[in-house]
Amino acid sequence: MSDLVPTAPGTRVSALVYDAGTVLTPGVVLGPQPSRRAGRFVLRVLVRRRSGEFHIEEYLVPGWAPAARIHHDYVGVPGDELRQTWEGLALWDLLEIEAGLRGPHGGDAVRLTTAWYEANAGDIGVLDGFVGQPPPRGQGRITFNASTFRGPTRRGRILVQASGGPGSITTPLSDLAKTGQTATLPVWRWQPGAPGSGRGQEYTVTVPVWDWTPGVSS
Repeated sequence: MSDLVPTAPGTRVSALVYDAGTVLTPGVVLGPQPSRRAGRFVLRVLVRRRSGEFHIEEYLVPGWAPAARIHHDYVGVPGDELRQTWEGLALWDLLEIEAGLRGPHGGDAVRLTTAWYEANAGDIGVLDGFVGQPPPRGQGRITFNASTFRGPTRRGRILVQASGGPGSITTPLSDLAKTGQTATLPVWRWQPGAPGSGRGQEYTVTVPVWDWTPGVSS
């Protein structure tokens, strides 16, 4: 690969790995560290195998000290089309969650581990808020059996607001457990132009899944 790749933790990259054959996969840089081999350091990149298992790949890089950007044949910066595909599948979200770089965000899915009011174990709910941002004050509203609006605001953010039930009001985000899995949710938004009757547009999104056991706090 010919790109200069930032070595800062959290950088989204494409990485060549061996996973029942050589494949190109999304990765998140964890950062450089010294190598046992003189004159080299190691760039650590978190990837997710086809099985769903997370794995840290280590790529040897020439140099006595880590650089802000490096060139490597097996690590690169993905192009726009590949980036959009991986973002649409929420693959980088899963990696950032596993790396501890991100917690629950607005629009993420929440799966019940036990029955709760009119919802059953395994049911999927939606966390209200804004896409790409954690709900404020470390707590959020979760709605099950939801009809979910997911559309842009005047300020350019993507609002997620679900109606249905049952629903929680102020669930601590610390009560949600990462799963390393995704779910595809039906949502809707207004068609271009003014909102109004019959102008809703349905579509689907793929988002990370968190597990929630009501009544059990971490």
